[in-house]
Amino acid sequence: MQLQSLLIASLAALTAAQGTANVSSITCGSAKYSQQQIDDAVGEGCRLYDERRTLGNNKYPHRFNNREGLVFATSGPYQEFPIIASGNYSGGSPGADRVVIDPAFQGSCVFVGGMTHTGASTRNGFVECSEEAANQTVPGSTGGSGNDDDGLGVMVAPTFYLAASGIVASLLMAL
Repeated sequence: MQLQSLLIASLAALTAAQGTANVSSITCGSAKYSQQQIDDAVGEGCRLYDERRTLGNNKYPHRFNNREGLVFATSGPYQEFPIIASGNYSGGSPGADRVVIDPAFQGSCVFVGGMTHTGASTRNGFVECSEEAANQTVPGSTGGSGNDDDGLGVMVAPTFYLAASGIVASLLMAL
């Protein structure tokens, strides 16, 4: 019983201590996107999601079901939105690359990762883009759409928190 109480307290502490991390760029196949490009795509995807509007024949942003089992910084549900080299996606061909957002993470729309069709093993499949993280962390932040001009860039939910909380949850289930 004491172990179970300790595990529950640990999970609560993890939740309270959770912060967000800063991503300075992502690389999808051979395309590298800057922090500003990520901010712009995430901001537009979140804005459209909030307004319940979509763009293009594929109606972006739209739900991403993650059948590939890609690892993102939250457990979702996810929305995907195209990221392109010049400006924001405004309809037409979306290209191969996407930002993935969690529109309701702790009350905020947050960037959780990037993905691309480039290099995927199946038609219309995705693989994760690589992320370059800056060395800044904002403890206790609830994230945001990336349009807050604070110089910190896109806020993402930390993967370490999710992994740790999953371990604690698994241990609780075993008791």
